[in-house]
Amino acid sequence: MPNIHIIFNHTTDDGIKGELGIDDNSNLYWNGKMVTTKSKVSLGWWVNIFIIIASLSTLVMAIFAVLEFCYPS
Repeated sequence: MPNIHIIFNHTTDDGIKGELGIDDNSNLYWNGKMVTTKSKVSLGWWVNIFIIIASLSTLVMAIFAVLEFCYPS
């Protein structure tokens, strides 16, 4: 049984109590039950393409901003 340190207590208007805690290995617990926090998210290939396009666009805008700062017209 892990040693859970309570970091937050909550009581609803209905009288239901909840406790948020963390153990020595940095695992999160709600009411003594471990909360799953290690789930991977996989994005579609098209999302990755748009992320690359947005990153390159941001880089180009940054280059133009630096050039405009260095060579004002």
